[in-house]
Amino acid sequence: MTGVPPHGFPVGVPGYQSLGWLGQGASGQVFKARQRSTGQWVAIKIPHPPAPGHSASSRRVQQRLHQETRVLALLQHPHVVRLIDKGMAAGGLLFAVLEFIPGQTLRDFLLHHGPLSLADTLVVMAQLLDALACLHAHHIVHRDLKPENIMVLSTGAALHAKLLDFGLASHRGEPLFAGGAEGTPAYCAPEQLRGECCVAATDLYAWALVFLECLSARPCLQGASFNEVLRQQLSPSAIVLPDMVMGHPLEPLLRRALHKDVHQRASDAARLQGELLQCLAPLRGAGQAPRVEVFALARGAWEGTAQLLTLDTLPAPVDAAASGGRALVILCVALHLYPAKNASVALSDLQEIRAQQMQWCANAVHGGQGQSAGVLGDCMLFHFEQEPSSAQNLHQAAVVALDLCTRVQRRSRMLEVQHGVRVDVSGGMHTVTLASCGDTSGRNLGTNVALYLNHLAEPGTIVASRCAHHELAGSVRLEEYRSAARGHQGVHDAVFRLVADPPP
Repeated sequence: MTGVPPHGFPVGVPGYQSLGWLGQGASGQVFKARQRSTGQWVAIKIPHPPAPGHSASSRRVQQRLHQETRVLALLQHPHVVRLIDKGMAAGGLLFAVLEFIPGQTLRDFLLHHGPLSLADTLVVMAQLLDALACLHAHHIVHRDLKPENIMVLSTGAALHAKLLDFGLASHRGEPLFAGGAEGTPAYCAPEQLRGECCVAATDLYAWALVFLECLSARPCLQGASFNEVLRQQLSPSAIVLPDMVMGHPLEPLLRRALHKDVHQRASDAARLQGELLQCLAPLRGAGQAPRVEVFALARGAWEGTAQLLTLDTLPAPVDAAASGGRALVILCVALHLYPAKNASVALSDLQEIRAQQMQWCANAVHGGQGQSAGVLGDCMLFHFEQEPSSAQNLHQAAVVALDLCTRVQRRSRMLEVQHGVRVDVSGGMHTVTLASCGDTSGRNLGTNVALYLNHLAEPGTIVASRCAHHELAGSVRLEEYRSAARGHQGVHDAVFRLVADPPP
């Protein structure tokens, strides 16, 4: 195995400046780098150079990286690492350029911070279920879900998870790189260890084992030897659950996800996520819920039945003037780029066009009195607080967002002609009252809600929370938002779509 380079890449990587070594695994190394054309930080994955006499092994590693980039190119999700580019390094080595995530792996996070609380575990694992629902809707099975392949970062008062390493992922069942089992045995479902076809339920088995590990900071299955771990996984005996979930609504959910028989195991990640969110209700009543309840995602977001989209209960609107606080309006805007029909666009060109369009979008919002507040992947955050009242700021944000939708439609037609690329926009709006200028809790709450309102929004749609709807009523047209998704069970707050006035 190649030694750890002290500074730069072990081979030439055109277009990127090395900023340091991040880590390595059995198949390659990962470096932090700067993309020279945009200046953004990225993570570059480079396979180990082939050792003499190991050409077959080298081809297999290259094939895996090619498969990883092919799979990631199909996915755009806030909890899946984003592919930026791929290319050929010196010596003919394929390399992949990925989103740089400034956090820790879940393995390191548990090692340094100890077990997560039940509430924080529910939050992180709900995010991962949402990512798995997206994968499975694209007929992709990850096949290597484990703490080392999950990044955790803090976005203020909340934890944010990102799923990594798609080197073993299969798309529509192919390719399987070897005749035997692959993956990490301590997280592999029995059918995977037997070398059988992996399905959505295979990922959910690994997800449930990671869930249990979050609660104890120790792998659920341990043994004195590799064969002992295999014996536990292949045994018909059920996985032993910790005392803290016994008698809790989580118990039947985890038992279904950990069933040794794949045909009796839970296989619908979106449905499982909806059930998991229901488990937050008892914690709310006991005052143990996370301070930022952001995982109010619509159940079945990858299914085809049109139903009302809802958010979990949000804070009631507060009169900023009466409370003495400062009103803050947060607008989250996401741009999505797609090659037009029959177009062939290089990933590097697509990334350059994306950066240009995001800058154009930011300039448009700045012209409407919005202030940049950060970027998370394809999502741009803006604050509106120029006017003395929350209602005035909300109205300004709504006008800017609707105008942006119209302008992006026109711009998409131009880009399709010029570059063979289509672009669309979605957005989420929310308002919070800050107790003071340094109120980071309120600001983080608003940011996370705006991000997930945007997550619910279909292309060309701006979605507003109930709080925003309460203050916008009468000044902007809104309607309850319906989409190809099923709402949560139980009582929830509706969300609303901004409606543009018809042209005169």
